[in-house]
Amino acid sequence: MLGSIYEPFYVEILIWLFPVAFIFHGLEEIITIESFMTNYKNKNPKTILVKLTLSIKNKLGAKSAQHSVSIAWILLYISWITINTAINLPTGANFLLYTAIFNVFFLQSFSHIGQTIIFRGYTPGVITAIFIVVPYSFLTYYLFFEMSLIDEYLLFKSIPFTILMVLVFLIGNLWGRKLIR
Repeated sequence: MLGSIYEPFYVEILIWLFPVAFIFHGLEEIITIESFMTNYKNKNPKTILVKLTLSIKNKLGAKSAQHSVSIAWILLYISWITINTAINLPTGANFLLYTAIFNVFFLQSFSHIGQTIIFRGYTPGVITAIFIVVPYSFLTYYLFFEMSLIDEYLLFKSIPFTILMVLVFLIGNLWGRKLIR
């Protein structure tokens, strides 16, 4: 039964879908960040979590152009790692970095869902997080585990690199704020 599931989902397709999924997710954020920040700019935050979230979003870039720089920076990293992973696919040499960057993508989708719960309304990125990122991530993790491309050891080993990737991505956010005022 599992063999018939794998046939339409080749490893290469799953790998190359990562930057595509990120582009859709990033576009949703770019398109909606300014209107979101404008809507909540003058509202009095009801909870400390709302106030903290707005403060972080403001510091990371409240304008679409600022956010675009960040998204482009992250897409550059995702594309570079995806290309290296696809090139080295028979050996699986680059799956550690791919897993680390994929972990960030998957985990950050829950921040969008959490923010939607905190704000009790739409937040930038939540639609693609729910309908693209989470399902694609579950499918990819499942099939990569089933195909023995990743295992618990690789997932555990990727944790420090996942944390490092978050820091690399924050550099893109800072550049967005510095380059676009």
